[in-house]
Amino acid sequence: MNYLTQLEQMLESGYRIVSIETYDTDRVSDLFTQLSRFSNKAYYISTPGASMYRVGASHIAIPRTQDPVDLLEHIDGSQHFGVFILRDFNSALEDKEIIKLLHKIATRDSDVDKVVLLLSENIELPKALKPYTLRSKHQMKKAV
Repeated sequence: MNYLTQLEQMLESGYRIVSIETYDTDRVSDLFTQLSRFSNKAYYISTPGASMYRVGASHIAIPRTQDPVDLLEHIDGSQHFGVFILRDFNSALEDKEIIKLLHKIATRDSDVDKVVLLLSENIELPKALKPYTLRSKHQMKKAV
């Protein structure tokens, strides 16, 4: 089974929060870019301090998505399916309001499925989110 198939299965697992820990976050982001080319699903990327954008359209920033609270409110309010890749979101996971918003997204009974994907080298997932999160770790260090 190749990596793209594995990532696609993770997204279709039914979990609305997925965490991927890896030392090679750029490579995983590139895999999602590849996956988006063969999919009718919308993929978005967010990095701290920058506006979220749709994969393949990085020149078009989505307004009011720089702040983590605004970003999650935008995701929660979205009326279409989307995979929202949040890179290096660790410091935001210390905020109780962020945890509440992620919990709301994870447990909301909605016709619109969406997946929030946390991507970072290390993810300190709050205890309240663990039952709602599909977790994947790929901790291979680069050779020195």
